[in-house]
Amino acid sequence: MAAKYLYGPVPPEPDEVTGTVSGGTVSITAKAGGKTESFSATISGSGDVIALELSGGIFPSSRKKLSFGSGFEGKIRNLFGLSELNTNIANGWMIDRVMDVLEQNPGSGHDPTKVMVSGCSGCGKGAYLAGVFSRAPVVVIVESGGGGVANLRQAEWFRHGEGGSVWQCSDAKPQSIDNLEDSGICGPWVTSAARWLRSDPSKVYNLPFDTHMILATIAPRHLVHFTNANGRNSWCHLGGTCEALSAWAAKPVWKALGIPERMGFQMYSANHCGASGSQTALAGEMFKRAFEGNTSANTDVMSILDNGVQQPVSEWKDMWVDWDMETVLQ
Repeated sequence: MAAKYLYGPVPPEPDEVTGTVSGGTVSITAKAGGKTESFSATISGSGDVIALELSGGIFPSSRKKLSFGSGFEGKIRNLFGLSELNTNIANGWMIDRVMDVLEQNPGSGHDPTKVMVSGCSGCGKGAYLAGVFSRAPVVVIVESGGGGVANLRQAEWFRHGEGGSVWQCSDAKPQSIDNLEDSGICGPWVTSAARWLRSDPSKVYNLPFDTHMILATIAPRHLVHFTNANGRNSWCHLGGTCEALSAWAAKPVWKALGIPERMGFQMYSANHCGASGSQTALAGEMFKRAFEGNTSANTDVMSILDNGVQQPVSEWKDMWVDWDMETVLQ
């Protein structure tokens, strides 16, 4: 559904993937429908963690950097006959192919269970999409805003609905699908698939999903999610309230799976993509849990500032959630 209505085609797994690892060079051959394409990736640096580093992301201090060889998007399109492909979904596909080859080469010195992706702002949207459309074990999303995790229905309510009367910001209504830039760091984030919604955002209520559902597909993997406070007269374009709503609504999925400690959300008040290490300490805790096996790490977090949202959290369930996880699981 997300592919059909927002992000465009998602390339499937190839029929066959083979490859080799030589030092930090990963060579990949993928076959699908009688076609064959060759890809490459580089893993550089030292440490156990392998990170796809998007701008503004949060990473362990000791890590290896993952990068992909040139032309991979066009090769993916050719392999599957796609007319267009979301850049960040292509990144997710490449993460999976690198993991495939690392799993086939257990003596390579690179651990496929310690792969992550992170980014902030436009690249927070990028980390969200690459994380959703891959099997990266750890995803760290930072201030992704509209077009990222920000809840589409609530953003539309604030922008063009009754929520406009309670919006207390001097700069702008929250970014959403209709005023999303066509380009930027790690963009564009949606494809022509979203044209119907961008031209008439009121149709958001016809969507058979919202971003909390997409975010929840990261489970049972590890997710760390940050956003900036969105209280009265804050920098409101980012739409931190809408991002917090999606995180809050997605968290029950990890709880239902019995692994609430694998998902943590933290709201802070800082400059855009400028939070301090103490404000993002949750990421370090998740790295301890996911990469070091520290089961006492404090990661079962859902922290939303009372003065950091434009609609009180106490109103969210009655207004935005018409389902109950316990009922769903029966």
